[in-house]
Amino acid sequence: MTRLTRLYGFDDVKPQNAMGQIEEGRLTDGKGTIVLVHGAWFGGWVWRDVARLLRAEGFDVTTPTMSGLGERRHQLAPDIDLSTHIVDIVNHIEMEDLRDVTLVGWSYGGMVANGVLTRVKDRIRTLVYFDAFDPKDGESLADLVNNQLAHDLDKAGQPVPPPDLAQRWSVTDETLLALCATRIGPHPAKTMTEPVKGFRERPQGVNYVYVWCGANPASSFAPFYARASKDPQFAFVERLPHDHVVALTHPKVSADVIAKAARL
Repeated sequence: MTRLTRLYGFDDVKPQNAMGQIEEGRLTDGKGTIVLVHGAWFGGWVWRDVARLLRAEGFDVTTPTMSGLGERRHQLAPDIDLSTHIVDIVNHIEMEDLRDVTLVGWSYGGMVANGVLTRVKDRIRTLVYFDAFDPKDGESLADLVNNQLAHDLDKAGQPVPPPDLAQRWSVTDETLLALCATRIGPHPAKTMTEPVKGFRERPQGVNYVYVWCGANPASSFAPFYARASKDPQFAFVERLPHDHVVALTHPKVSADVIAKAARL
């Protein structure tokens, strides 16, 4: 039984993509449901190859894009904040009636994931911090990385420009760089300056996983990996020998570790 059947009672509905074509492996019962949350400057498109591999394994995978980014970049506005993006993902989970979800937050997506967990904890089975921020209550992304630029741009009503992927995260493949050049874009600054609210302690009854892309030992995510390694609430932690944009550079590696978490 698909989610469409559960919601509407249509026994013969087959899932279709935006072009109206049958999309095999989409919205079907399988090994579990995975929601992949992208990071700053990107969109749901960053998970394209990872999602394809996970669906081939029988998982039900969704890749929502948050306000002002990716295919929703026409919505970019100064008032989009972290709460907006949290609501984007909460609404996606609720409108699709997703349950027993493996929620994967990549990079900035970890900020969003913690906020989502405070609102729909009963729908989340496993939370995966995929080379991601893991903020405590009252912490913003700008606080965690001491980013004054985000505060300055927020005050000016301007978005944060995307980084140079080759310089910052060692992306050298020309095809990937060309793909990203047309898809990454400015990120709403207020999402980086608004702190997470209500995440005072890690909720019980949820599996936690931390995946660190440790090619750069001095990365911003090393402290979160170290903290998770000592936290008994984490089912497992894993270090990958790759850099931050691993979903694009090594989709099979990414899909394998996410599938491992989704089987918890």
